[in-house]
Amino acid sequence: MSRTLLIAPFAALFLAGAASAAPLQTLTLREQPQPKNQLAAEVVEVVGHRAPAAIIAQDALYGGLAGLAIGGGVALISQDGNWGRDLAVGAGVGLLIGGIFGAVDAASLADGRPAIRF
Repeated sequence: MSRTLLIAPFAALFLAGAASAAPLQTLTLREQPQPKNQLAAEVVEVVGHRAPAAIIAQDALYGGLAGLAIGGGVALISQDGNWGRDLAVGAGVGLLIGGIFGAVDAASLADGRPAIRF
């Protein structure tokens, strides 16, 4: 048993010693002189916007989740045994309101000017 445990480390040492590495190569860089105004030509501004469909979908999802939570609160307060209806109505109203809010938000970003953020 102990012989088999010692075979693997010795085999690894034997193979590691037999392996040869390629010679090291160095990389040298040359810096070319640049005129003073070249820095201004290299500055680039990147402005990214999300797709309008993504804005609407995300706002509708968050509205649905908030409506579901509000519907849960209404179901707990009313205690009439119709909790499924309360949750469904809350989530549905939240989806509609969130979708409308997302559509307004996406439309206000369409002209390139950011909307008023709260």
